[in-house]
Amino acid sequence: MANESNTSNGIKLLGEVVIPGASQFIDGNVKSGSLHLLGSVAAITMLGGPGGLLVSALLRGNSFTESTLHKPLLKALFGGGDKADGKPATT
Repeated sequence: MANESNTSNGIKLLGEVVIPGASQFIDGNVKSGSLHLLGSVAAITMLGGPGGLLVSALLRGNSFTESTLHKPLLKALFGGGDKADGKPATT
């Protein structure tokens, strides 16, 4: 079962390389996939060069982590508090 999940995640990751938002489209989230696709195209078009590619890569990463981890990219990378006030939980 874990092998199926890994294969699915691999397909999603390869899809993101080709089409921004592919992970969302594969999951059936057409609205979210479309927003990631349009945002990525807009970033490359408006910013161009390295800036546009960076923003596009961040949007692709966000689409992938939302699909696989069910978290936005920033929360997946840097965590985040589970408390309602947004502060990290202390032990």
